[in-house]
This record gives sequence, C-alpha cells and structure tokens, in this order.
Amino acid sequence: MSGFEVAGVVLGAFPIAISALERYREVATRLGLFFQIRLEYKKAFDNLKIHQLTFTRHLRQLLLPLIVDDDKIAILLADPGGPSWKEQAVAELLERRLQDSFPLYMSCIMGLQQVMEDINRELAVDSQAVQDMIKVPRPSTSTAGLKSILNKDGRLFQRYRLKFSNGATVRERLFNELRNHNDTLEKLLDSSDKDAQLVQARLAATRAAAIDVAICKFWIQARKVWKALSTVWKCQCPQHEARLLLQHRTTKRFEVQIMFTKLSPSSQWEICKTRIAEGDDMMRSNIQQSLSLVDNIPIRQAKQGVRAPFKSALKGKSSTTTTSITLPKPLPTMNITFANFETSITQPINNLCTALEQPGGSCCGYLPDEDRRYYVYTINRQQAKAAPSISLAEILKGEVQPQPSRTQRYTISLILASSFLQLLESPWLPTSFNRTDVSFPSDPDNPNIFLLDQPHITRHLPLPIPPTATATPLDPIEQQQPPPPPPPFTDALDNLGIILLELCFGKGTLDQQPHRQRWPPGQNEREKAVFDVMAARDWQCHVGEEAGFDHAEAVGWCLGGNRSAVSSLPERWRQDMLTKVIEPLRRCRDYLTG
Repeated sequence: MSGFEVAGVVLGAFPIAISALERYREVATRLGLFFQIRLEYKKAFDNLKIHQLTFTRHLRQLLLPLIVDDDKIAILLADPGGPSWKEQAVAELLERRLQDSFPLYMSCIMGLQQVMEDINRELAVDSQAVQDMIKVPRPSTSTAGLKSILNKDGRLFQRYRLKFSNGATVRERLFNELRNHNDTLEKLLDSSDKDAQLVQARLAATRAAAIDVAICKFWIQARKVWKALSTVWKCQCPQHEARLLLQHRTTKRFEVQIMFTKLSPSSQWEICKTRIAEGDDMMRSNIQQSLSLVDNIPIRQAKQGVRAPFKSALKGKSSTTTTSITLPKPLPTMNITFANFETSITQPINNLCTALEQPGGSCCGYLPDEDRRYYVYTINRQQAKAAPSISLAEILKGEVQPQPSRTQRYTISLILASSFLQLLESPWLPTSFNRTDVSFPSDPDNPNIFLLDQPHITRHLPLPIPPTATATPLDPIEQQQPPPPPPPFTDALDNLGIILLELCFGKGTLDQQPHRQRWPPGQNEREKAVFDVMAARDWQCHVGEEAGFDHAEAVGWCLGGNRSAVSSLPERWRQDMLTKVIEPLRRCRDYLTG
C-alpha cells in the first residue's frame, strides 16, 4: 500500500470513529446512562470532528496544486480508500511536490494511521455487546429498560461505559498525538511549498535579470539590423519605407517586425510584413540537419504509378534539380522535382527588395553580421491604393474620432517608453520620438479601424549606413582632441515625459494647455524647449490625481528625476529607467486591463 493510499485510510478512519460514538450515545440514551458520560462524550466527539476537519483541509491543500479537476478532488475526499487513492500518477505527483520531505511526511501519515487505530480500539468500535444493543428495539416501559440493563448484554455495555468514563486520560493522550501529527504534516507541507516558491522566485528573478540585460542592450542589435538592411537595399524603387513595430518586450530573444512598403508602377502600395529573428550556430546546425533528413527520405513506388513529375512542397527562388528514377518493367519511370531548399534559407540576402517577393510564410534568407545571422521571414503581403495610417500627432491633437480610451492611451505610453529604452542611440531612434514619425496602421479587414496597440516608427529607404568605429584612422592632431559629448539624454527624456503627459490626460498637446500659455513662446527652438519643460513640470503636479502614483513616478523621472542617474552613471540610465518608468507604466496598464 502506497503512502497516498494510507492517507485515504486515515481519512476514512475518522467517520468510523465518529459513527461509533454516535451509536454509543444512542444505546446509552436508550438505557438511561448517557447523562453519566455526556461530558466525556462531547469532549471526545468534538476532538474527533476538529481533527477530521483539520486533516481533510490539509489533504485538500495537498491535492489542489496536483489535480486540476475539482471534481476529482471532491471524489477523493468523499470516498476515502476508494480506487482513486490507488492511482500511481497522483502518488508520484505527491512525492514530487514534497521533494525531500516525502519520507518524513509518509512516516507521519503512518503514525496517524496507528493513532486512529488506537482511538477506534479505545472506543471499542468492534464491541459486539454494543452492536447487539443497537439492534434491540427501544424498551416500551421503564421496567423493560431496567431488565435490559441487568441482562448479559446490558452488563457488558455497563463495563464499556465504565471503561469509557475512566479512559479520559488515554483518549486525551491519543488526541494530543493526533494533534501533533497534524501539526507536523502542516509544517512539512508548508516548508516544502516555501522552498519551492523560493526556488521559483530565484529562477524568475534570474530570467527577469537576463531579460532586463537583453532589453538594455537591444539598441546594439537594432543598430546591427539597420546596418545589415542598409547593406542589402540595392533597388531603385521609388518611395520605399520601413516601418518598425514598436513593442514592450518581455523576452531576451532578439526579434523585430518590420513592414516594408513601396509604390508600385500601377500607383498601388505593396505592403510586405516581415519578421526578422536572430539566428545562431545551433539554428544553422538544425537547418543543415533538416536538409540532410530531406535528402535521405526514401522514395517508395506506388502499386499503380503514373508517369508525371512530383513537385516538392519546399519552394524557393533558386533553380531546381530533377532526379530520374528508372524502375524495372512494367513499372514506369518517375520524375521527382525538389526545390533547392538550402538556397532560400541558408544563403545570405543580396537584394532585400527582390528577396521580399517570396510568398507569405517563407524564409527569404538571412542578413549577415560579424558574429550572427538575422533571418528574414515574410508574414503576409497585400496591395492597397494607399497605406492608411494615423500618426501619434493626430491622436494627441484630438483629430481622431472616437478618442482613444484610457486603457489604449496607457498601453501606448508603455509601448513608447519601452521602445525609447530599447532603441535610443540606434539609427532607428537617434534622439527622441517625432510625433509624426510614429504611426498606427489600419486593420487590413477594416480600413476605418486603426490598430492603436501597434505603433510603428517610419524610416525612409534606402537607409543611411551608420559610421563604424574603424572607418578612417585619425591623424595625431585629431587623436589629441577631446571625445565628443554624450548624447543629450535629458532632452530626449524630457520630450518623452511630455508625450507621456499628453497621453495620460488625453486632452490635447502641451501647446494647447493653459500651463503652456503661462510661459513665453521662446525666441528659438532651444528656448521653446526649455519653456515646454517648465510648463510640463507644472502640468505634472496633477498626474497623481489623474492616474495614480505609478504614472506620476514615471512622468516625474522623465521630467527631471533622471538627472542624478544620467550624470553619475550614464551607462546605467536604461536599468534605472526600467525600474522607475517601465515597471510603473506596466502596472498602470495591467491594472486597467485586469
């Protein structure tokens, strides 16, 4: 019998003992003896009910994480010792949950079983005298009741009554043992759960730290993808654009979605949605292994062959090879055509515009880099008379009807802030967001609906190739010059803070607010930017009332709270922004979305 089955036996022992006590009360009442044992009876009965409830709840807590089906748990608890308690799968899950506490736990269960046997023995569950007395009908007169007490069975029951009255000390000791075992079970289960929670928390923290590091370094790979795209963009098509999908990322794997658009000779826009994912040596090894498996697939001849070529489902742009297989007569010759699968997947892209002509769901090849490859996949293609979209500027100015809801505005805030952290200092986002460059595409199925959870940043093609660190050696005079100043993080963060303010309230841009009218317009762009920040800080005081502490913390960090972090440790501003801006905005978004 497994330990899990023993737990079921223990659970089933409680109703037996409780039922026995109830029968004894019935007999004692019939014989007029219950008054003499009522106090001891109540104490024993209450103890049994309390320990039964404690053990039942413990088993329920034990089973809830292991069994998804609530009905199955109800069946187990309602049928102690039934067939469900003998299932090996449940016993293995129990052992896995308790881990190194399992032997002690099972030892405690065995101890519980022994105590319940002692309790039932003490209560004389198997007393034949009591069972016989239960079957005797109630006496019709007091004289008959007196005779029943004086007969043999009555005398036996009298001895049981005396034993029950004098056994209070023994029962108290057994109930104390029962209590100790139940407490031990609770402690073992609690310690196992806490240990598992700490392990999971540490794993989650390790994964979160790895994700945070990857997000903080995302701009480096984004720069490499820009450079790789710039290298392979060799066409002369007019009005090419690349629209990078802005996302709040929660994984460390590098992957981006870019929508490439161009104006065709028929004056229609060709839109190709792509996914660009990082690949490594392991991925290339898996592809090569898949190719070798394809080459080694045996070809079986059907009983009634037809002389016709068979086309492979693996299509590519490259040339194909045809293999002629001649079989003995009367079987015909079969021509089997395979697409050159390797050309479309394991070859670098030389001209991206041409490579994007692959059908949806195809791999166009990879963008080469010094230490990795970025594989380009087409998601879908479509043609439209125009590429309808709305800009962030139009949304902020209130030129879109209906106006975005609070949940939509806070979702946009989170995505923009997270994308700012990921892309700033890369060619995709050299300074800060330009409100006209951030656009929201329309739903392909309904051009009148715009996807406000999918902002894109638009860059025109061909993309300029960013300078490399080893482009041209410096002469001695240039080497003596001081290094260039760092990028103006503060200006970019101030601009982001203003955008977050505008999205927080949804009542127009900063220029439309009374707070801005209190400050001079400025004689030039620099002065205007300074006065904009001063007005934004005035407006910022109302964020707490509008959106709560988290949103106020995020906006406050962007509008000045970042100065110490940027000045003291400029290379760590991204980590600080993750904690002070991204996480508070995520909590705001999650609160609204439930």
